[in-house]
Amino acid sequence: MTSIDDFLLREIDAGSFPSAVYAIGSSRGIEHENALGHAVAVPLRIPATLDTIYDCASLTKPLITTTLALQLLDVDAIRPLLTHTSGLRAWMPLYLHRDYVDAIREHGPEYEPGTRVVYSDLNYVLLWSMLPDYLTLARERILAPLGIESDAMFLPPASLRPRIAATEWGQRYEARMAENPEVAVLRDGLIWGEVHDGNSFFAGGTAGNAGLFATARAVFRLAQSWSNAELLPRTLVDEATRNQTAGLNESRGLGWLISPTGMYGHTGFTGTSVWTDPERDRIMVLLTNRVHPCAAPNSMQKIRGEFHRLALTS
Repeated sequence: MTSIDDFLLREIDAGSFPSAVYAIGSSRGIEHENALGHAVAVPLRIPATLDTIYDCASLTKPLITTTLALQLLDVDAIRPLLTHTSGLRAWMPLYLHRDYVDAIREHGPEYEPGTRVVYSDLNYVLLWSMLPDYLTLARERILAPLGIESDAMFLPPASLRPRIAATEWGQRYEARMAENPEVAVLRDGLIWGEVHDGNSFFAGGTAGNAGLFATARAVFRLAQSWSNAELLPRTLVDEATRNQTAGLNESRGLGWLISPTGMYGHTGFTGTSVWTDPERDRIMVLLTNRVHPCAAPNSMQKIRGEFHRLALTS
């Protein structure tokens, strides 16, 4: 799609991100895809391809953790976690504490549960703690049934590093978030083939909030499984992708952000996103490594919006 390619190349030239891979289609499959830029820009240059594997960051939340939670846990009991209305603060450097769950219980509460939406990694760390042997469950209940184990995984082996898009140099962004310069020295050098998120990294590769590595094709397949209700009953898919927080400050489904037009989707800090428009039967995946080599603020929200506009009108 020339218009999308031209748009993404302009953003690459402007320094918004070094690479982008996209996949656009419907519940029937991918119709348009391409890879642009360099998956690794420093200290060497490796071009992005359709086989490039990206750190999907928070796409892990709806595509993996939410799916497992809806398959295995009591939905009503975990609803405040899935809708981000639990009362927990947005983020904490949990790896500075001995036990993640104890730290959340002691330091996480920030507001009255149910009174507003605060998007929080801590909700998904708690869901992860309720899913024993999370990695095995993800492989056996999601990745294997969808046939994407070679293109979607946690803890990618070192042999796959040449296929993986690099992320940040060190842990500097989280150090600023934590207001603790010492955090930056916990991880030094280029983060490449290891999960970018600190809480997931120090939990062994995932804490339920991040950790999924995947190609754009694999992310599309995961989103397609939601459109086709392959891993969950249709009634549960419909509930999860419908606004559950009416009257509050943000529209949230179960694991998903809900747009004013009825689309549902999610974004990831590393520069990733997946959005589905049920009415038009469109699935749109955009993976970038916008935090490489440094995680500086940029206009990713605006970029994603323009990508979706082009994907829906081209």
